[in-house]
Amino acid sequence: MEPDVIIKIAGFGLIIAIVCQVLTKAGREDIATLATIAGIIVVLFTIVDLAANLLSRVQDVFLFP
Repeated sequence: MEPDVIIKIAGFGLIIAIVCQVLTKAGREDIATLATIAGIIVVLFTIVDLAANLLSRVQDVFLFP
């Protein structure tokens, strides 16, 4: 796994945390919850893409020519 992917996921989590705190302080808990769920979904899509690439590479290693 490349370090830039980890930094991207951590940065996205930090941004979502800040947005949720701002929305909660503004009294918009419902929108804060939706922002959190959207952030989780985006990060999960990133992780699924990484897992698909990993499984593809493993499959390439074990394929016999």
